[in-house]
Amino acid sequence: MADEKKKDDSHLDVYLDRYVLHQNDVVTTYYEGFQNAATQQRYEKINTVLANGYLYDVMKELPDVDFTELSENNKVLLKRLVNGITSEVGRALVGVAFLQLTIKSIAPDQSIRLHKGTTRRGSFSWVDGISMRTIDSTYSTPFLREQGLLNVNKFGVFMTRSLAENYPYSKLYKAEMRGPFTEWIDIVDAIEDESMPAKQGLYYLMAQLKNKSDAFNTMADEVVSLANAYKDKTFAGVSRFMKGFFNETEYSARAFEIVIHGFMQAMSESHMLGDLDLSPMSQMRSANKKHGNIGDVELKDGRVIVEAWDAKYGKPYLRDELEELRDKILTSLGVKVAGFIADSNVDRRKDVMNRAEEISLETGVDIFLFSFDEWLEYQTKRIAKPELDRIASRWLIAVVESFAQRRLEMAPIDEPCEAWVQDLISKLK
Repeated sequence: MADEKKKDDSHLDVYLDRYVLHQNDVVTTYYEGFQNAATQQRYEKINTVLANGYLYDVMKELPDVDFTELSENNKVLLKRLVNGITSEVGRALVGVAFLQLTIKSIAPDQSIRLHKGTTRRGSFSWVDGISMRTIDSTYSTPFLREQGLLNVNKFGVFMTRSLAENYPYSKLYKAEMRGPFTEWIDIVDAIEDESMPAKQGLYYLMAQLKNKSDAFNTMADEVVSLANAYKDKTFAGVSRFMKGFFNETEYSARAFEIVIHGFMQAMSESHMLGDLDLSPMSQMRSANKKHGNIGDVELKDGRVIVEAWDAKYGKPYLRDELEELRDKILTSLGVKVAGFIADSNVDRRKDVMNRAEEISLETGVDIFLFSFDEWLEYQTKRIAKPELDRIASRWLIAVVESFAQRRLEMAPIDEPCEAWVQDLISKLK
């Protein structure tokens, strides 16, 4: 391996108006500038074909595809790419590879190294580049999410900013990447040198994602069935279940948020929120300030946030969080109640409680710092026990269905949920 690296003289020359890629004894020049006429035509063709349902047609053809044209090396690369998805990394790279295979299968002459292209002034562009971000957010990501093939951010895979550097995609792409970067770049090289047939690669990648999805759906069916049959659906029983789950499962902080939002889904379904509407969960990559969010749970009157709660797992001391909350409240008029929910007892030292009172007086908003149990008591203090038990039953189903990807409108969870669902199955059994 060391000898191979010494022999590899791949490099990228960067000039004011062009990039020159030297790789595998091949020299390719990519010019910076407005899209030329040929590229505009390819871009229009790609959008037209995708708008006419190309990806859905590919999926229909999938059961009858013969993969003999795809080499074993190509199959291994694509499998390793998909298997490189973990709870935190890999999905964006898989999404980009899916997009690149799609583009190349529609327009073989289009370079899939050049991910930016436009005719507008003020934006970076390659002469032969296309806006992959636009194609992805319009067609590729919605398809992947709708079909349950890949749980990526609904705004597109290019929300991962490291994919947006102004350099061609190659092994010399130096942005800090997490996940199966080597496999992805090897796939890009194989697509470009035509050693991987793009259409076959697309079929195969889609099949791998679908197999993964089918396996998940089997688990999802099981966990929903177990939840419906679960015996102890009293409010006390479900509360204990939830605390045991989010404290024992992987990525407890995110699980805690989903458990809390699931409770409010149950309250909404039980008509306990009055005239207020529960907002869908925010995605993990959503910046709260950018998207106008105050908390993980928000109740709205029309477009106005009236009540907001932020989950804080493993953070009982909330002094800094109070300052962030103050900033958000000052930019979101209409809030009446806001606060934090900790998984354990809140650190109520004097500086924290005094600051909470100061912010409340300044903003006119009731500020609360609750433990999980205290928050549940606050939300249910006027509800009779028979109704509480009905809410508990809905709460269990809401949480399980959220993790099972059955409530994407209200709980658009982008992270792979296999580990959470497995833990829920074990606990429900």
